[in-house]
Amino acid sequence: MRDGIDGTAGRALRGPSRRGLLRGGAGLAAAAAVGTAAPLIAAGTAQAVVPASQHFVLSGNGGNPVWRATLHQPYWAMQSFAYDNVNGHIYFAQHRIGDSAGHNGDLWISQTDLAGNVLGAMAIQGFGHGSSMGVEPTGSGSTPYLWIEGGDSNDNGAGETLARFRFTDGLTLEYFNPSITIYDRTPTISSFVKLPRPAIDPSTNRLLIRYATSDSAARVWRLAVFDMADAVAGRLSDGYRLVERAIPNNDELGLTDSDLFQGITLCGQYAYLTYGGPSGPSYLVTLDLNATGGSYYDKFETTAGASLPGREPQGAAVWMVSGAPRLAFGFSSKTTSTDPDTLDASVFYKSDLAS
Repeated sequence: MRDGIDGTAGRALRGPSRRGLLRGGAGLAAAAAVGTAAPLIAAGTAQAVVPASQHFVLSGNGGNPVWRATLHQPYWAMQSFAYDNVNGHIYFAQHRIGDSAGHNGDLWISQTDLAGNVLGAMAIQGFGHGSSMGVEPTGSGSTPYLWIEGGDSNDNGAGETLARFRFTDGLTLEYFNPSITIYDRTPTISSFVKLPRPAIDPSTNRLLIRYATSDSAARVWRLAVFDMADAVAGRLSDGYRLVERAIPNNDELGLTDSDLFQGITLCGQYAYLTYGGPSGPSYLVTLDLNATGGSYYDKFETTAGASLPGREPQGAAVWMVSGAPRLAFGFSSKTTSTDPDTLDASVFYKSDLAS
């Protein structure tokens, strides 16, 4: 039986929001207008602003469209997912459990319908951990381009570059020996050092990239947002950023070291992140793109899927339904409480919006 779609059981926590910038009740449609803005060049902790939009109510109503789906490779854990909102598909990235020599960076991509039934799959080798991904639709009846980290490293098998390639059912794609074209879309902004993690906002047609600003163990993470037309063309430099800001660390978010970053997505003025570890509390966090530093707009402890054995948050994405966005967030879990090897995937969503 499905369980744990948040209601009053969750716990909402509000951090410093700095909501004064561009607050005027404009909706998502107004936010889309920024795609035609001229490139901006500036420096500092935060860069530029985006038009105001509504935000998701993290404690609000939602649903559970995917419940304990078995993906293409049941022995690999779901790490992230994203929607093809034109063709009604979900794409899941699955990472090998227990990395071993020669397999760091290997992923499976499962294509499913909106209920999580598998329709196709491709193997991508030497890419990374798959902690975030974007889907770029190319039209009705056409397969999309996928955006995901590429070029796995010694950094826990994480990818150092940002790759864009077309999904091809049945193909094995090797990053360092591609049989189809892989476009390198690694950002060149001045604060970028490594580990780009993409997400695409289908409501405004923008690309978000989460990235590390240093090689040190105590990394500082930032995010930058670009118009998709610029991103597709490879214009990911300082002059084309729509906005950039720091991501709060766990201390600033009131989280512990065991509350792992698990996913990020974008909708209008706000980025949404998921945190949590296996069988522990899970959190949704809202960041205002127009705020700076360690500030956050909202934090909520979600009880969605609380009964799932080995429940671990994995991924976030925006799902468009009849022109309205939904905030989708996922969990990986064990198929049974006694079987540590096979895994399944569940997706929940929030649909309430507020100004």
